[in-house]
Amino acid sequence: MVSFTFLVGYPIVAGAVILHFRPTGKMWGFGKSILWIIGIALASLLASLFSGLEGVICVTMAAVPILMGTLLGGVIYLTIRRWQNYGQSHLKAIVAPVLAVATVSMISFPAEYYTISNSIEIDAPPATVFAMLKDIPDIEPEEITTRPVHWLGVPKPTHAVWRESAVGTVRYSHWGDGVHFREVITQFEQDRKISWDFEFPEGWVREGIEDQHIKVGGRYFDIISGGYQLEDLGGKTRLTLTTKTYDNSKLGPYAKFWHHFFFEDFHLAILELVRNRVEAGYL
Repeated sequence: MVSFTFLVGYPIVAGAVILHFRPTGKMWGFGKSILWIIGIALASLLASLFSGLEGVICVTMAAVPILMGTLLGGVIYLTIRRWQNYGQSHLKAIVAPVLAVATVSMISFPAEYYTISNSIEIDAPPATVFAMLKDIPDIEPEEITTRPVHWLGVPKPTHAVWRESAVGTVRYSHWGDGVHFREVITQFEQDRKISWDFEFPEGWVREGIEDQHIKVGGRYFDIISGGYQLEDLGGKTRLTLTTKTYDNSKLGPYAKFWHHFFFEDFHLAILELVRNRVEAGYL
């Protein structure tokens, strides 16, 4: 279900099948055929969403390759049908998309680790910024810019709590009422650096937010570690937030795009919050 072959190959065959079984006497022109394909493909995506088979995030990520693959399969089918006589082209028109899938299945991308970093400049010295990074209480919704990830159902952060004990230091992060996870501190340099490993306990996310095919710590995806880096700019600070993720979807550049899409949104939301709070109290 999560593979380059499935996301692109399956729709190629589906596009040919959709056209092959279209209503007799309807949707025979090229333009109408394309509309028919798009309509059926969109209907199937919406059906998977509203039936609960897939979540918003999964459908959003899969929509582009599924639509493009379905169109490609339809175009292959139409092209062959127009080159051949109707009676001779049925088998060839269906076989060609299947051969296209066989070709696509030869494309294989290795598992990857992605390191995603974003920076922001803050008008305050590192010591002031660093003090804000440990506990971040009572985050109001209006303090976080609404970004595309929030439209997909990911809640905004509400608070972070820093706890030190004899066995180590942990930062507890809470996003809305449905997400809570731990950042186990692995490196700490006063006014310079904080690093952590992520821990996602049982029940860390409310049902319906996390999609079954992209579960954190699952077969295809994981969030490994993160950290803040502070650079003194002579009275100002460059604050960098980094997250390391793991991808085993074999989707290559397409998966990389989504890793950056989600985590850059997360980073910028947090970095802007820290900047705004620091500068509001510092100036």
